[in-house]
Amino acid sequence: MKKLILASAVASVFVAQVAHAADEAAAAPEHVVAYNVGIATDYVFRGISQSRNKPAVSAGVDYSHTPTGLYLGTFASTISWVADSYADSVTTAGRGTTPFELDFYGGIKGDMAAGLNYDVGAIYYMYPNHKLGSTPNANTLEVYGKIGFGPVYLKGSYALGDAIYVSDKAGSYYIDLGGDFPIAEGLVANAHYGMWRYQNGGAVSTASDYNYSDWKLGITKDLGNGLSGALAATGTNANKGLWNFNNTGYLGGNKVFAALTKAF
Repeated sequence: MKKLILASAVASVFVAQVAHAADEAAAAPEHVVAYNVGIATDYVFRGISQSRNKPAVSAGVDYSHTPTGLYLGTFASTISWVADSYADSVTTAGRGTTPFELDFYGGIKGDMAAGLNYDVGAIYYMYPNHKLGSTPNANTLEVYGKIGFGPVYLKGSYALGDAIYVSDKAGSYYIDLGGDFPIAEGLVANAHYGMWRYQNGGAVSTASDYNYSDWKLGITKDLGNGLSGALAATGTNANKGLWNFNNTGYLGGNKVFAALTKAF
């Protein structure tokens, strides 16, 4: 669930690098391919732990076309929640199912008048061999749009199929309001507030039972040589019964996590 350690730690980890790159935009090559690897004490996506409140490792590759603003990328991270939500996941063998997620995304971004910038695209969250059957299907396709002004942004994501975690939730959406505020050389403060709103009902619970809000406060530090570190506190008001798959632990609790990322 990308970029979106991601929206989440990954998006904020590169803030300092992006700001530096903007200063050298005129000298940027037309085609850019960048790689990254990372480790985090917890993979948190929209306030929910994807790794059962335990460490996770990730990697990604991104392509961008400078003149047009077009970009493509993929991201992979270790996870636990799909195996935990599977009925037999209380066994060791069951937890071995779907130990990672693989995301594919693409879009276009650029600047508009009056200091505004935009980013629109789509992302597909894939969980190979998820063993959840056709209903629910862990795989999810979202489209998104983002508008920014200075250090603040507003982003909306809309599910075209099953929403992440639950089935039959096409039309569910997530609103993300945040900002990345430089406070010193190579040091950025990050703030975020988000809302998940699920649509349609399910066999066990109504859509509104899954609704929640989440928040994050953190800092990102450019450590040089492509290395970035992030430290953040996050929490949600997610339902403690629904967001505790097979009693493996509540995934939406208040927590502090750290991430270290190397870009190439």
